[in-house]
Amino acid sequence: MKKINKLIAGVASAAMIVTAFSACGSASSSGKKLDFITGMATGSVHLKTLQSITDEFEKANPGVEINLIPASQDFTNDIKVRLAAKNAPDLWNTHGWSRDRYAKFLEPLQNRSWASKMKPITKEAFMEDDGTFYALPLDIQVTGVLYNKDVLDKVGVDPNELNTWDEFNDACQKVKDAGLTCVVAGGKDTAIAGDLADLTASSWYNDGELKKLQKGKFDSSVYQKESGLIEGWAKKGYFNPDYTSATQDDIEKLMANGQAAFYFRSNLHASQIQTFNSNVNLGFMATPTESGDRYVTLGEDWAVGASKTGKNKDIALKYIDFLAKPANMTNLTKMTNNDSALKGVNVNLGKINDTYNYWVNEKSSKTVPFFDRMYLPDGMWDTLCKSTDGLITGQLNAKSAADQMSTNFTTMWAKKNA
Repeated sequence: MKKINKLIAGVASAAMIVTAFSACGSASSSGKKLDFITGMATGSVHLKTLQSITDEFEKANPGVEINLIPASQDFTNDIKVRLAAKNAPDLWNTHGWSRDRYAKFLEPLQNRSWASKMKPITKEAFMEDDGTFYALPLDIQVTGVLYNKDVLDKVGVDPNELNTWDEFNDACQKVKDAGLTCVVAGGKDTAIAGDLADLTASSWYNDGELKKLQKGKFDSSVYQKESGLIEGWAKKGYFNPDYTSATQDDIEKLMANGQAAFYFRSNLHASQIQTFNSNVNLGFMATPTESGDRYVTLGEDWAVGASKTGKNKDIALKYIDFLAKPANMTNLTKMTNNDSALKGVNVNLGKINDTYNYWVNEKSSKTVPFFDRMYLPDGMWDTLCKSTDGLITGQLNAKSAADQMSTNFTTMWAKKNA
């Protein structure tokens, strides 16, 4: 499970276009300019927060410049290009893959002064069996299902009682009967459909079936249950009717204005929903399952690693240590509306704080890893998104979607192990 994934096939050829990035340079003539590929959008609250903290670091370290590089259309490919060309950035956002994709490129961090503050919950997502880890998590992504409390109160649904998918489906029918949308998704960004599938897929697999996936064996009949759940929601009209044309803003407005009940995405989106209605009444719940054994999905979210071959590695590590200071970590978790991966950090998740604490801390809900990261070979995210989109639009049925996943799984597994 801890095996480092090979970089996707063909990345070496991407090095041929590395000149497009070499102009950035990993160091200035003074040797104190560092490149940090952030994965954060230009103008976003995430980049603004990181820039503010970085400004403070630069003030405390005259002559040092941390060049925060915003996300491009595909910042993960930017990283792969530079790694293939042996021109690694000094720092980069590992976006969920510090251990399983980038470990051999990153400086191990388990001996840093703050390392002992890593919460036990981070072991599954970040650490090797011996405790080695390679990135500072700016937060920890513990994801369930976001819901509008007022909508559920209106239709008489208690989210704490939605243990099975049958119970969830009954709740959806009540929401629909009230003239509202049960589950929101937007076809303008198929990643929303991908997240929906990613967060619900684990509910259909037992331990033995998951082990088969890790050995390269994809059972279409199991995944067909996952596809059938989503196909059923589409056929019964539980999705927003404007799915095909809906943007992320469109569906988050539905959640904000009390027109929809459930949203299968990370806690970050609770904050985004509030930008459309500051009085919205949101909650967080663990994901239902076929058996009723609910879970939350755990994984690396925003995290920063330092190149083990960087010319300014000592400065890069000093910068990571600065980010790890409790005051800075508090600000970083606020920007994502996620919990902190480090002990001793004040965290308040705002609208969802109490319900999050109930499921994660009081009930100690079972945790599962992000399905695509742990059980699907690299390169399958696009198929996961498109097959789920096809289910919602009716272009695919449960069997054809599962067959599409199976075919791509076999292809990507062969490439991974070539």
